[in-house]
Amino acid sequence: MRDETTEQNRYQRALIALPGASREPSTAGHAVFWDVTGKILKEHPPADGPEPSCHGCGKRWPCEMVESTMQQVGVRA
Repeated sequence: MRDETTEQNRYQRALIALPGASREPSTAGHAVFWDVTGKILKEHPPADGPEPSCHGCGKRWPCEMVESTMQQVGVRA
């Protein structure tokens, strides 16, 4: 299992990387995709606690939604 702080740092990096990724020339025309990607990141933040869960879906964090979204903006494990 990966360290909780490491995962939270990945999440913060994904939030920071989102605006830049959406302006990349190769993907700039996909506004709806980037809007949905940003919405997923904002709706699925980690909850505090010894076993962090997702605020959006209640699954163990990072949930599948936020994991794939972090990868979409270029933030990998």
